[in-house]
Amino acid sequence: MMKLKLTEIRRYFNEPYPYYYDNQQKLILLLLSLSISSFLFSFFFEPFEVNVAEHRINSIYILLIHACIPFPIAYLYFSLINKNVANNVMWTLGKEILNLSIILLIIGIVGFLIRDLIYINPNNWSFRYFWEEIRNTFLVGSLLLIIILPLNLERLINKHRSRLKEIPSLSISKKKNLSITIKSPISNENFDFEINDFLFAKVESNYTEVFMSSSTGINKIIIRITLKELEEQLKSFAQIFKVHRSYLVNLHSIESISGNAQGYQLSLTNCAITIPVSRSNITSFNSTYSSM
Repeated sequence: MMKLKLTEIRRYFNEPYPYYYDNQQKLILLLLSLSISSFLFSFFFEPFEVNVAEHRINSIYILLIHACIPFPIAYLYFSLINKNVANNVMWTLGKEILNLSIILLIIGIVGFLIRDLIYINPNNWSFRYFWEEIRNTFLVGSLLLIIILPLNLERLINKHRSRLKEIPSLSISKKKNLSITIKSPISNENFDFEINDFLFAKVESNYTEVFMSSSTGINKIIIRITLKELEEQLKSFAQIFKVHRSYLVNLHSIESISGNAQGYQLSLTNCAITIPVSRSNITSFNSTYSSM
């Protein structure tokens, strides 16, 4: 029974979760909204006892300082994370909780380090206040970690699964098999293939990986062009669709579609790799796929 529960917990934390932090404008707006929410929460509910006699500055300014501290910390943290998240499709609920917990820990430590600027207390540098700053930070952050994230996960899963119902049928009739030549800046990397053999293409560093079906299985061809350049060369084929900023897929090769918090997951015929459809592309995907 315990092993079963641990397996379920592990599965839940491995659920795909949207990565919200790769767009700088959205990141700034998100952090601003969190700072404002933190200030309003502390101002109206006063969750922690305070000794006004110890304050060096007005209580309002103290609340503002504590509400603003998370902004630069989280912004710098996610700026570093963005450089190391090569594929945000691999982002999960567990990774989201872990990274937000690290940010909360840093915020608590910074709150402890600036105590002398805010409070008149000879014990500012004691372990008691070190623990108190970290504990209080996690108490406020627990609303996000324990309530908002799981609710958002379930909301997105249900939303995307329900949107699958917009697709009238998963049956697509393939059109005539046509041959095409993909041209590369390096002439000896040009290659020919039949369009019905194309499964999907994926960005990989400075290359694009093209996956083709064949009588012997699946072949991978690496070509030194961008995904956008490949998409441009395939634009005459309506079944080739950009489902994600890192993926092109042949809609005729789709075997089944499932939904998760990040969007859709496509299973292709005779292919073990699942292909993501990002949330921003779901509407256009549904429209294009339904019209095939």
